[in-house]
Amino acid sequence: MEIEKIREYAKKIYELLGEDKPFVGVKLAKSKEEIPEGYSEIESEKRHCEMVQLARLERKKFYATLNKHLCKGGAYAIGLLKNPPEPLATGKLYVKLGNFKDENAARKTVDAIPKVKDEVYATVYAPLDDIDFIPDSIIAIVKPKKALRLVQASLYRDGGRFSADFSGIQSVCADAVAAVKVRGVSNMTLGCNGSRKYAGIKDEELVFAFPVDELEKIVEALEHFKEVWG
Repeated sequence: MEIEKIREYAKKIYELLGEDKPFVGVKLAKSKEEIPEGYSEIESEKRHCEMVQLARLERKKFYATLNKHLCKGGAYAIGLLKNPPEPLATGKLYVKLGNFKDENAARKTVDAIPKVKDEVYATVYAPLDDIDFIPDSIIAIVKPKKALRLVQASLYRDGGRFSADFSGIQSVCADAVAAVKVRGVSNMTLGCNGSRKYAGIKDEELVFAFPVDELEKIVEALEHFKEVWG
């Protein structure tokens, strides 16, 4: 899909949903050459979820290499960090944080978390309506009713059931980027302690993420819903 078309569809989605905050496009750049012209690296260390919110709430466009990713769990999930510290790889970190009863439970969850296996040089962020690249995932942080419409729109053309896969940790990284990139399908997640504490995802918000290939059919479905439902 052409970049101008992505921008056009983004504006239509905002209008159809009545959403005043942009969706965020995230690209996993494999090399420095894949960074869009004019994009600068973020100045200070932040978590991936915080970076998504910078693009969403402040409409900033930028990229971040591994050394700018404060949360190594997020960096591990989206392919920037290939040799994570042992407490992160085994799940011991999450036992210490209180997420699991013991290491067996933590390890079972950590092993099941989707992870990007490709080599990733940097993550790139931009509001979807002002994007300069083809995103690997499109992230929408919205209220439940708008997420309902997005789920209905994703099923409108072909039907079926929507499967949301999450575990309450690594939500905006593993659930909203890695899962979409690796599986090529949409996902929905409720956020995690980190993304709600540090990135400021509100109690009444959740996260819906989808591949760019779904963008056109979602817009078409939302237009249909507007005609029949108002």
